[in-house]
Amino acid sequence: MENVLPTYTEFVKLEKRTLKLLYDYLSQWPTLSHSAGMAQKILYDGARDQFLFDIYWDICDNDNKCRILLGEAINKQISNGSISNMTSYFCIVEGADEPKKILRKFHFDYVTPRLDRVAKHPRFHLQYCGGLTPAMQGLGVGEELMEPLEPFMERPRIFFRPMTLGLLMNIVFHEFPCNDTEEIRKRGEWLSLVRENEKRVLVPFYKICAQLAGNDKFVFFDEAYV
Repeated sequence: MENVLPTYTEFVKLEKRTLKLLYDYLSQWPTLSHSAGMAQKILYDGARDQFLFDIYWDICDNDNKCRILLGEAINKQISNGSISNMTSYFCIVEGADEPKKILRKFHFDYVTPRLDRVAKHPRFHLQYCGGLTPAMQGLGVGEELMEPLEPFMERPRIFFRPMTLGLLMNIVFHEFPCNDTEEIRKRGEWLSLVRENEKRVLVPFYKICAQLAGNDKFVFFDEAYV
């Protein structure tokens, strides 16, 4: 599975196409226009070996005012131009300008083998909770809001499919819809972008899964750990 993902450069190009479309869309609605500026900033970021992106918008869920935070970090393997590690997350915080508590936080990781790792991890995995990001801290989400989720408990790490910014945002658009995001999700350009993400990332992943699963020489799930 090591060669499932595109190179770092190609993957970042895919993510920046998502950001460009988000900028074009989000700037059209007052409730999301602040996020358009966040997308634009990353589009013109000159960093070559790391891609960092964070965005947020406010929703009303079960009569509670909540803030959705969503972000991604990708690091480049200098020696060969591949992705060394990657994490994507989304978090739902009760309260907006004055956060009250974290209701949910999930992140999706891609990891490569490391000599200093005590226990092996699934190469692609989903994890509940996890630590704060600098962007979350900048929005007033402190450690005290994270503590009820028991962030010290890092397991289980659940084998999962690869994630991209477009795929993650499409999930969040489905799960936490509002009039503006529903309008984005149904547009032909957005649907084409999500299909491209699936073709570039998910199709190679599932092909390898189909080739490995059922092999008499090993257990597929065990092979997912590095």
